[in-house]
Amino acid sequence: MKRVVPVAVGLAAGMAVGFFLGAIFTRHDEPIVVIHNATDETLRWVSIQTDFHPTFIRRVPTGETYSFNELQPHHTSTMRLSSYRPTGLKVDATTAGGKKLSSEKVNVASRDVVFALISSDGIKLQSERLISF
Repeated sequence: MKRVVPVAVGLAAGMAVGFFLGAIFTRHDEPIVVIHNATDETLRWVSIQTDFHPTFIRRVPTGETYSFNELQPHHTSTMRLSSYRPTGLKVDATTAGGKKLSSEKVNVASRDVVFALISSDGIKLQSERLISF
């Protein structure tokens, strides 16, 4: 019985510290892009480009590019963007046959989910707002 109390206190303290660190390092309110390869061939390269916008520190315009390599046919991949501000984004892809596909630019805000459907005809984007309570 004497050993149970210190173990329980240690577990409770460890859970509290873990929850605190998890809350700090978890990325909330950032846009998510869900990419689905609806083609019958592997996509060699898929890239997501965000708009250029000034940073808080240097006021120098910066944009970000996220990329996937070898997205298999009929598979889905997800990417969380590190942006808390509204931004525009565009998706480009290159098929295994060398065909280049591109989407229109869409504007997204925090808590948005962008669905990108890549077909042999092109890339269609649809943006939805996540609702959280």
